[in-house]
Amino acid sequence: MYPLHLFGDVSIAIFSDGFIYLVPCPNTLMKTEKVVALFRLSTWISMGFVFIFVSVLFWILSHYPTRRNDYTGFNLLSQCFSAAWAVLLGVSVPQMPLSLGTRNLFIIYVWYCFAISTVFQAYFTTYLVEPGYEARLETLDDVKRAGLTFGFYDILRDVEGIAALDELNTFESKTCLDFVECVRNVMFKKDSFTAAFRYLPFYVASMSGVYDHSKVVCFLDKAILTLPVGMVFPIGSPLLNIYNVHVRRCLEGGLLQVYMSQLEHVVNLKSNKTVEDNEFVVFSLTHLSPVFMLLFIGCILSVILFVCELIAVTSKIKNQD
Repeated sequence: MYPLHLFGDVSIAIFSDGFIYLVPCPNTLMKTEKVVALFRLSTWISMGFVFIFVSVLFWILSHYPTRRNDYTGFNLLSQCFSAAWAVLLGVSVPQMPLSLGTRNLFIIYVWYCFAISTVFQAYFTTYLVEPGYEARLETLDDVKRAGLTFGFYDILRDVEGIAALDELNTFESKTCLDFVECVRNVMFKKDSFTAAFRYLPFYVASMSGVYDHSKVVCFLDKAILTLPVGMVFPIGSPLLNIYNVHVRRCLEGGLLQVYMSQLEHVVNLKSNKTVEDNEFVVFSLTHLSPVFMLLFIGCILSVILFVCELIAVTSKIKNQD
C-alpha cells in the first residue's frame, strides 16, 4: 500500500470499498434438464424395474390354471405392459381384474403410482415455472474451470501496485476500452470476469436499467483488498480536525446514505433502456413446451407403430389367402 503518511495527514474514512473480482452470475437451468434431474438415476431405474416386474407378474398371474376366467386384457404380455403404463400415467384401465391375487397386485401398484405421480407433479410444475440456477462461481479455480477470460482496463495498471494480481497470470486476458465496457461484458455477455471496486458494478447496472442487481452483479467470496476512502491534507494542516468533525456528523446523520439513494434514483431515471425483471413468473403455455414436445414425439411413435401393425396384419392376411 502507498505510504500516504509521507505526503500528508489522512482524514477519517468517508466509506470503505472493497476491490474484488466481478464474475458472471449463474444462468437459468434448462427446464428439461431440471425435470430429468427431478429424481436420481437410481429412482428412475427402480421405477422402470417396478414397471417391468408388475407387467410380467400380471401376465404370469393371468396364466395360472385357477385364473383362466380372469380379465382377458392380461392374456398377452403387450396388454400387461399397456395396462401398467396406463396406471402409471393416471389413466384408467378398461376393466378391473377379477381374481383376488391380481386385484391385490393391481391396488398395490395403483398406490405406488399415485405416490410417485403426486411427488412428480408437485415438483414438475415448480421446475417448469422456476427451474433454478447453475452453481455460483466462488473461487478463481471455479472461474478457471468455466474458461473465462480476464477483462483488463487502464485503471488496473495503477491498482497492480497495491493489489496482488499475480494470480491472474494463468488466465487469458483481453483489453477493454474502459471500465464500463468490461463490467457490461461480465454482466450481460458473461464471457469474461474482471476486478473492480464493489460499488461501481452496481452503478453500471443501474445505468443499464437493471432493477434487480442480484441477477447481474456477482462477486467471488474473497476480496482482493479493502480500501478506506478519505481526504489527504498537508502535514500539520489545521483544517484536518475541522473536516473530521463535519464528516463524522454527516456520517452519523445518514447523509451519505441519502446521497447514495438519490444518486441511484437519478441514474435509474437516466438509464436509456430497461432490463426485464423476471421475479414474478406467470405460468403459461411456454412453460408447457417440453410437455407438448413429448406429446408430439409420442404421436409420431404411435403413427409409426400403427403403420407397422397395419403392414404386419396385411401381410399375414395375404399369406393366409
